[in-house]
Amino acid sequence: MTVILKVYEELVMSLNPINLPLKLNFFKKLFLLTIGIVFLTIITSFIFNSFFLDKFYIYRKKQNITEIRNTIVKLIDEKDKLKNYIHFAEDNFGVKIDLNFIQNNRSHMNNRKIYNSLKVNESTFRIGEVDGTSGVMFIRYYEKLSNGYMLSIRSSMAVIAKHIHDIFIFNIFTAFFSLFVSGILVSIFSKKINRNIMYLKNSAKKIAKLEYPSDISLSSGDELEELAHSLNEMSKELSFAIENLKLFVSNASHELKTPISVLCLYSQALARDNVPDERKKDYYKTMLEKSLEMRTLTESLLTLSKINSPDYRMITQEIEVKDLIINSLEQFDYIEFERNITVLTKLSKLKIEANYNLLKIAINNLVQNMLKYAPIDSDVEIVLDRDTIIFKNSIIKSINRKNTDLFEPFQRGENALDENTEGSGLGLSLVKKILELHRFKYNLDINEHYFIFKIIMKKPD
Repeated sequence: MTVILKVYEELVMSLNPINLPLKLNFFKKLFLLTIGIVFLTIITSFIFNSFFLDKFYIYRKKQNITEIRNTIVKLIDEKDKLKNYIHFAEDNFGVKIDLNFIQNNRSHMNNRKIYNSLKVNESTFRIGEVDGTSGVMFIRYYEKLSNGYMLSIRSSMAVIAKHIHDIFIFNIFTAFFSLFVSGILVSIFSKKINRNIMYLKNSAKKIAKLEYPSDISLSSGDELEELAHSLNEMSKELSFAIENLKLFVSNASHELKTPISVLCLYSQALARDNVPDERKKDYYKTMLEKSLEMRTLTESLLTLSKINSPDYRMITQEIEVKDLIINSLEQFDYIEFERNITVLTKLSKLKIEANYNLLKIAINNLVQNMLKYAPIDSDVEIVLDRDTIIFKNSIIKSINRKNTDLFEPFQRGENALDENTEGSGLGLSLVKKILELHRFKYNLDINEHYFIFKIIMKKPD
């Protein structure tokens, strides 16, 4: 019994379907698809030839006979032309034409019954054997004309029967030849396409591994060439973005490292009670300044990250720009007093649709930079005229760095570095991104004496 159960289990296991993964590459798929289409075309041709070729032949013969009949009717009163045309039609169209008066028609007596069944100007087509013994099929046309003539036109269908056989044999040779030629051409073509696809696939793998190939190109003249161009652009953009990200993280880490180190050292000193009482106030003040510096830096980083997000949606409201500038000047008036700077303003009223928080950050950064980097005991100027704001301050010395460099994160001018002015270098990059989000035009002009930042708060049409 145990042996029987064991044999049964083995039999059941052998009957389980064997799942073999069938994976075809692009070359094989394209090859099989094309050969399948050619094969389907040939099979369709065979089917149509088998079922419809004879019907189409009969249809065309009927049309041909009808044209011959119409010509005979036109020439019925012109004996010579009619006789010549009948000989011409019989020789060239393979038909037999009989045209006789009904009362004198002694030939074709077997067709008299057909003629008698017809009315004047009535016609009919018949398909069958003429005598019933030859086995040859004919298509025959009968008509009783109004002038007393009876017209008979017949054509043998033996030709089509023979041609169908010849066509079938010819189609077989054509099918094998078409499959052979198609196989060669498709093999060459699909291998070329497959080679291009594999090239793009390998390039995409390199990009996925952060290798960034510098020259991805094809000369196929089709969508694959466009895809190669897109991959090449993507590789360059990703390479540039990753390098910028690395630099951004490195700079952010460096900017955060200094205040964190100061806070740690000062905290340890205060915790161990190693600081004289008269210096504790200075320690607390420094720790507060570094904490505020870190808060400003992290807020700027978070804001820059948020507005650079693809899914960020900006909410706008009506804002009075003049009030925004005045509030910003009041916020940074301590810098104004410390550096003895005179702020000259000429502000007109201007209401715009913008995001209040973002525009406030942009104005605050511009006002703060203007006050921080202007020389001590100097004048700065803010002009709001119509839809244009101009921030203008003098500078200690000319800046050699390109204006566009100052908009990059953590980039600072020589004035800031030489004078040891505090800052992270994120201000102008934030201003740039905020203005671009609002679609406001801006311009930075730096010459030997002045730093001028202009904003046109009018969206382009």
